Amino acid sequence: MITIKNGQNELELKFGLGELNAIDKELGYEVRDINLGEGLETLLPKLQTGNVLALSKIIKACTKGQKGRPKNDEELEKVLNGIFNEYGSFRAFGKVLIEELVNKPLTQDLVKTR
Repeated sequence: MITIKNGQNELELKFGLGELNAIDKELGYEVRDINLGEGLETLLPKLQTGNVLALSKIIKACTKGQKGRPKNDEELEKVLNGIFNEYGSFRAFGKVLIEELVNKPLTQDLVKTR
């Protein structure tokens, strides 16, 4: 289980079906106002490179419905700064997320095949 902090609130990054669907849409492709999804296909490279914009979308998707989740860009930036301070880089945090995904039945094939 991976947790992050938003002020005094500790949030769990969950990777259930609802969260994966949200990630797929957030990182997916949009053509003529239609979201085609496919965001999960780009998840691994974005984590490997520590893409901060992708990480912000992943955090929003994986904390939805939790009390104290980041509600705006300012709060999200504070969360990201805390992650950077704790892990030393966004790439290092991405690596931790990848290790978590390897252990989840819903995502292990996505990560292991790359």
